[in-house]
Amino acid sequence: MQRSPIRCFPALRPAFGAALAALLVPAIALALGNGKLQIHHIDVGQGDGALLISPLGQTALFDDGVYTNCTNIKAYLQSLGITTVDYHFCSHYHSDHLGCIDDLAAIGITIGTAGYDRGFSYSSASFDSYVATLGPRRTTITKGQTITLDAGSANPVTITCVDLNGAGVYSVNGSDENAKSVVLKITYGAFDEEISGDLTGDVGLGNDVETTVGPEVGDIEVYKVHHHGSRYSTNENWLNAVTPEAAIISCGNGNTYGHPTLDCLTRLHNHGVHTYWTETGAGVAPNPTWDKVGGTIVIQADPGVGATYTIAGNGFTDSYVNGGGPPPPPPVNTTEFPSSVTVLKGSISAGDVTRLAVSDDSRLSVSAGVTGGQYLTDWYGSASLLHPPLNLTVTYEGSFTISRTQTLYLWNWATSAWDQINSGSVSTTDVTKTWSTGSPGNYVSGTREVRLRVLGNNRKQGSYTSRGDYMAFTYDYTQGTAPAQVVAQSEGATGRAEPVIGPLLGSAAAPAVQAFRASPSLVRDATRFEFDVPRGGDVQLDVYDVTGRLVASVFHGRLEPGTASLEWRRTTAKGSPAEPGVYFAKLQAFGRTQLARLTLLER
Repeated sequence: MQRSPIRCFPALRPAFGAALAALLVPAIALALGNGKLQIHHIDVGQGDGALLISPLGQTALFDDGVYTNCTNIKAYLQSLGITTVDYHFCSHYHSDHLGCIDDLAAIGITIGTAGYDRGFSYSSASFDSYVATLGPRRTTITKGQTITLDAGSANPVTITCVDLNGAGVYSVNGSDENAKSVVLKITYGAFDEEISGDLTGDVGLGNDVETTVGPEVGDIEVYKVHHHGSRYSTNENWLNAVTPEAAIISCGNGNTYGHPTLDCLTRLHNHGVHTYWTETGAGVAPNPTWDKVGGTIVIQADPGVGATYTIAGNGFTDSYVNGGGPPPPPPVNTTEFPSSVTVLKGSISAGDVTRLAVSDDSRLSVSAGVTGGQYLTDWYGSASLLHPPLNLTVTYEGSFTISRTQTLYLWNWATSAWDQINSGSVSTTDVTKTWSTGSPGNYVSGTREVRLRVLGNNRKQGSYTSRGDYMAFTYDYTQGTAPAQVVAQSEGATGRAEPVIGPLLGSAAAPAVQAFRASPSLVRDATRFEFDVPRGGDVQLDVYDVTGRLVASVFHGRLEPGTASLEWRRTTAKGSPAEPGVYFAKLQAFGRTQLARLTLLER
């Protein structure tokens, strides 16, 4: 796509300087090779310009922006401390793709090794400046030619010319410069991105090069959208052949071409491709489900199969997987409460484990025991996490009948010892303490049990009481992880694999919800969940499939004491019948979670 050389453009927005300064701070950290492949799709307005930095610090520039607006690309490269770019690749000879190379040279940013293009010539002032700036470094690239960066390393980066000059479909002597764009494939291990300027794919115009070169390119992770999202680019055959997960659209606000277009975006969305735009452009508005606008878009990739690569812009960083699909769903945050209390020293004088599920001044009271003539309290709450935690935050709220030093511990399953996480003076008013870790592995057993211990210090003058009002274990987990344990009440399973020390209270002596069962468990049309509720309170009953995906919410609300009976007619949250298979009903009430297994039969 080419702008008229006599077109006038508006001045840069006054806010540009501040916005650019904000961009430069994180950019400086990426100035040198950081062990990842970096591809910076620079916000150059209505043009193309992308900088590659190899893991070991070699550089390549793919096009360099429009000659009427070189400010952004100059400032961006300067912010990275770049004075020499090892390689330059020019996709084709329109002025919004080769327009700034002379401006870069004027501020000392030169091409060090070679500048590759499709050969031949073109009639424009921008092309003449391009040729003069490159001088002897201008080199004609050929089909199949590969340029290797980080040669000799375990994971080199290759830039391969897949095709060029119309790929034999469109004449190299034809008038459509876009159709002659050089098709480049960047490869770093299992990560691939395709960059091909303004390549065309419209059968009606007679310049459908995309259909021919798509199979030559093959599967890629990221696609730099041809021709800024023109309706004449990104055809169905191309998308079927290259199957990208994400796409970058370089376009300018207020452009006169209506880029990006609804036609192009619809095809991308229909193929499940998420898009990232440098600017909003002047075509269809971005769809928040599929499209993000972020200024300069920076990709960072690792080489392994299944390794993560990220796409970042202003206000977002999305993660993908080499060979994988769209960004993984965000982690789910959940909170589990203790299902049992173990007293190491003292005795429970009031309440039970259910009192720890709500911060309501209805407390679990542990009266001090006596050792060597001194009084102390020592107890812990145990929770079984339903899913593998990505992190963990523990919260405890409590007090004492007199001021004591309270020390909190988590049980370390790797060392079989208590790790102290907090200590301080606590008096008769409830105090809330929290502690978090991003590496919870040592504090979660093989059956996902977590233990939080509350110790009150010794007292000679007389007894005292530890009063626990709230204890919670909050964590994120990856969507789709299956529940940890299946407790089938009809089989009499306890679900506990770890022995406990001292009296076990709550799960055995005072269960929050008793006798949770599904009848029938072999379900053809409907099943009924029944359980006894010892006191009024909130109850949540959901059905999950074996991957941990929520299928239906049966009941969320308050139930009064007595026997509850809730029916599920195997209808999903979307209103459709649940497919035959194995499911789990999850009942949460008063700090306890119970599961019941269901098998849905063919109707």
